[in-house]
Parts: sequence; structure tokens; C-alpha cells
Amino acid sequence: MEEPPSYDSLFGKIAAAKVTSDGNVDFARKSIGILCGSVIATILLVLSLAVPIAAIVIGGLYLHDCPKQKYIPIYLIVFGSFSIVKALSSLVDNCRARKNEGQQDENKPKSACDGIIGCFLFAWFIAGNVWVYKTYKNFSTDESSEEYCQPTLFYFSFWLITGTYIIMGLFFLICCGCCISMLCCSAKMSAYGPAKYGV
Repeated sequence: MEEPPSYDSLFGKIAAAKVTSDGNVDFARKSIGILCGSVIATILLVLSLAVPIAAIVIGGLYLHDCPKQKYIPIYLIVFGSFSIVKALSSLVDNCRARKNEGQQDENKPKSACDGIIGCFLFAWFIAGNVWVYKTYKNFSTDESSEEYCQPTLFYFSFWLITGTYIIMGLFFLICCGCCISMLCCSAKMSAYGPAKYGV
């Protein structure tokens, strides 16, 4: 007979969330919260700072090198700056949550500042879409032309936005896979009963 999982493990925390959940929606919400607060999520968050830093550097280097659409370098600088602030805020929240693991309130709302930054970044992303996609295949690489836009600047911006859509699509597919896995896991746990997990 298999040993019940340790409640210090990620699976153990998810098993405990299943037992204490009011239904599948509550279980999914708690499971996602556990996964987002894990060490792996923190490591990915730190690694993700490379893109905003690159955006600030490229936007700053080519600040006056896109007369065709002068807002593209500004888009990169503002996007990078606010993304770093949001990532550091999330990193501090994750570290604080792990430090106070036993005492934390799972339903504690995020700070209002975090929500405002998120809304601003979403609106800024939409603005970047307009500036970048409107310029796509409609600019010159001749530096003397008024239609000029520095290619590194433009293509970095283009792939930053396009890559975001690709990641969103992959995230959606992964979420669907996770939901199916959780339902299978839930069915398996239900088959063994709560006693199997020491509850």
C-alpha cells in the first residue's frame, strides 16, 4: 500500500486543498494559488526579468531612431520599467507568502497598486499593438528617410508583442491540460477516499 503524500510536498498541498475545497472550482483556484506560490514560479519570475531589461536597453539605445513611429521606443522603455516593478512586487509577495506559509490567508487580496499596474500594462500593450502592427511592412531601413525605423528596434518590438500572443496561446493550452489532470487527480483521490491522505 502506498504511503500518503507528505504535506510539505507540492502534491501533498494539492491533496490537502482537494479535501478542504467546496467544489471543483474552489479546488482549481486553490491549486493554481499553490502552484503560483511555489519556488519554481519564483525562479521563472526572476528569469522573466531579462525581457523587460532588454526592452529598456533597446528602447533607450534607439530612442530617436524611428521617425516613422516615434512611440515604439517609448513603448519599450515604459513596458520594461512597469514590467520590472510588477515582477518585483510579485516576487516580494511570493517570498512573503512562503515565509508566512502557516499564517497566510489564502483569500487575501492583492494590493491595489498591483492591480493598477496590471491594468496599465494591459492598456499599454494594446497601444503597442497599434503602433507596432501599423508600422509593420510600412517602414524604411534608409536612415535618411522620414519613414525610417531602426530594424533591431522594430523587430524586437514586433516579436515581443507577437511572442506574448504565442505564450498566451500556450498558457491556455497548458491550463486546459492542467484542468483535465486535476479532474483526473480528483477522481483518483475520490476513489481512495480522504482516509488515504490522513484526513
